[in-house]
Amino acid sequence: MSNVFKKLIRRELGEMNYHRYSSFVKKNIENRRTDSQIIFDDMYDKLKYRDIKSISKMHNRLNETMLLAFRISKNFFFTLLFYLIASSYLLMRPMSVELTVLSLTLVTICFIYKIYEFVSNKFCYIDAQIVLVYKAVLDRIILNERKSMQEK
Repeated sequence: MSNVFKKLIRRELGEMNYHRYSSFVKKNIENRRTDSQIIFDDMYDKLKYRDIKSISKMHNRLNETMLLAFRISKNFFFTLLFYLIASSYLLMRPMSVELTVLSLTLVTICFIYKIYEFVSNKFCYIDAQIVLVYKAVLDRIILNERKSMQEK
C-alpha cells in the first residue's frame, strides 16, 4: 500500500512518469536544489492537449485526494483513542483468555494498518512535491483555457 498522492500520480500520469519525477525530486533534495520547473514543463507538455473536461476531472480527483490525505491525518487521533478504549474494554470484560487475545489481536492488526496509513501519508514529502507541481500545471491549463474563452 502506498500513500494517496503516489496512487494518484501513478494513475493520472503513469508509472514511468511517476518514477522519473520522484527520482528527479530525490536527486534535487540531495543536492539541496528545489527547481521543479523541469517537472512542471514536462507535465504541462503532456497535459496541455487534453480537453478541458478531462482536465477538470483530473483537478477534481486531485482535490478529493488532497482532502482524503487531510482526513487521514485528522482522524488518526480518533483512531488512536478508539484503539485505547477498545483495548481497555476488552481487557476489563470478563471473557475467556483465548477470546480476549483473539479480539485484542484483531483490533491491534486494524490499528497497525491505520498507523501505516497515517505514517505513509504524513511523511510523503517527495510525492507531495510532485502533487504540488501537478496542481500548478492543472491550474495553469484551466486558467489558460478560461482566458482563451474570454478572448473569443
